[in-house]
Amino acid sequence: MDRDESRTMWVRARLLVVAAAAMLMTMLVGIGVTATATPAHAATPTCTEAVRKYSASGERMFIPVQYSTLSPTCVMKRGNRNNAVKYLQEVMRDTYDYNIAVDGDFGPATQSALISLQRRLGITADGVYGPQTRDAICWPLYYEPYACWWYDE
Repeated sequence: MDRDESRTMWVRARLLVVAAAAMLMTMLVGIGVTATATPAHAATPTCTEAVRKYSASGERMFIPVQYSTLSPTCVMKRGNRNNAVKYLQEVMRDTYDYNIAVDGDFGPATQSALISLQRRLGITADGVYGPQTRDAICWPLYYEPYACWWYDE
């Protein structure tokens, strides 16, 4: 086999590999196996506690946070069980009049109430508490339980 034949065989082998990869990708897409984008909140920590925080405007309120960092940039969703969920449930019940249990369990009733509240607030209604929901909710003030304030970092 001379040099030109060897090169031709190498090119053909390379083309076969590329064609096989393209066919495999086409088949995977055809059966619904595709790469999906990760939701923006996927890397955001879970809210675990409610603590008193100061807003940028100086208001004091309790707000859900990720306790180890005290960061209010956190998420809650179905399946979470903790004090942050319990506080969210209290706010939805006491401030927004949702008839839900305050048990710290983010179950189907809490998710349904949150979706309803998110619609009411005019934000994405996905049933997941995150920064958008945090900023839209009117949180009860620490020193005036019947007054509320919107969180502003």
